[in-house]
Amino acid sequence: METTNQTQIVDIIVVGSGFAGLAVAIEAALGKAEVIVLEKMKAVGGNSIISDGGIAAWGTEEQQAEGIIDTADRMFEDMMRSGEGLNDPKIVRLVCDHASEAYAWSKHFLGVKYKPRVNLFGGHSVPRCYTPDDISGVSTILRMKEKLASLSVPIHLGVSVASLIVDDQRRVVGVRVIDDYSMTSPHEGVYRDILARKGVVIASGGFGADVPFRQRLDPKLTSDILTTNKRSATSELLQACMAIGAKTANLDIIQCIPWTTPDENGYGKGALFGDYIVSSYGVLIDVKSGERFVDELGNRKIIADRFFDRKQGVIGIADESAVRDAGWDLSSVIQKKIVLTFDDLESLADHYGIPKETLVKAMDDYNEGLRNGEDPCYHKSIQPWMNPIQNPPFYAMRMCVKTHYTCGGLVIDPSGRVLSIDDSIIEGLYAAGEVTGCTHGANRLGSCSVTECLVMGRIVGQALASSTNESRK
Repeated sequence: METTNQTQIVDIIVVGSGFAGLAVAIEAALGKAEVIVLEKMKAVGGNSIISDGGIAAWGTEEQQAEGIIDTADRMFEDMMRSGEGLNDPKIVRLVCDHASEAYAWSKHFLGVKYKPRVNLFGGHSVPRCYTPDDISGVSTILRMKEKLASLSVPIHLGVSVASLIVDDQRRVVGVRVIDDYSMTSPHEGVYRDILARKGVVIASGGFGADVPFRQRLDPKLTSDILTTNKRSATSELLQACMAIGAKTANLDIIQCIPWTTPDENGYGKGALFGDYIVSSYGVLIDVKSGERFVDELGNRKIIADRFFDRKQGVIGIADESAVRDAGWDLSSVIQKKIVLTFDDLESLADHYGIPKETLVKAMDDYNEGLRNGEDPCYHKSIQPWMNPIQNPPFYAMRMCVKTHYTCGGLVIDPSGRVLSIDDSIIEGLYAAGEVTGCTHGANRLGSCSVTECLVMGRIVGQALASSTNESRK
């Protein structure tokens, strides 16, 4: 191990360059604090940049245009219900109360452009989810990066935090980092210290790609279970916080997403078909039985859990009307044969080895339920845009679960300060985003991660900037 004596001192160190970390840095810099961002990989963005970038908010212009009545209280109730009471109501309240403000901030301050539509995802009681024009986190991350450049905030790439520096009073006063970091040789490189006058913010994201750590927490999440995460989504910084006594919650709650396909890596483009079309307009079919097995618009944890019992696989099916009404461009996934088209259900069944008669009956029963305005089998919430699945061609995709989001992590107070195992505050240590474990409880609702990252990131950045300015008076 090579160590340099050069020690850098700044007001605030932000570790992680995803939505949460960059939101912290922007607000801290706007408050005149000296802040730097550290990112262990060679590119900015973390998992945020490969997400669909969707954000949830209530009371928006888009909702009002469609006559959708929504409130912070309703969003709060949805998140608490989905979290099964394992989430911290104080943190959830903050996220919901500031959701609309965060959405407006992303549009008007950052300049992110969203599609002129509002989507309904499973577990939300009303449509309140918004997707960037590029259906990606790229545009948001790039706008945040541009904002930080205008504020002269440096983002140091290829710099990994090896450990936290703690003084005699147990205050976190800085980090020991490795320059020129490589995941293939994680402990090699030049070590140096960076000290923070006001605070170190952990915004390193989740650990969905860390197979040994996640399997220790949930034995079924073996290496055979794919992930939507970048391979850099690992647990070492979370464990470094735990090593100095940081409290954690819900670590074993690792959310798998059921809308992806084994026919491409990561989240992929096929998830557009699964998440935006099959869930709202289509059905999920068990290959072995040929039957539906779940409410496609239900809690994603319940859906994912039921996938694990379908050893021969699951197929998502929609028809031409659904694809047209959904309004998403599937040309790339059709060209790559990730989504296939069939002239009739019988040929679809033959291709995937599904019992034909059972599949046809399952579809007839589902269609009859739509006509009657109810789903007697799984009580799917029938919406006005749903139509019987009967107009060829029929679209189908092999589907699977992949680890997607870690609901557990560091315990924080409403200001983002990390708590110790004795519930006291670890001075100088803050956290925001997926690395925390207070917001989502048993299950994260779709698009609520970006909301949390922007809301809590801004709160932490503003609090640290205020603390910095107070000390200068």
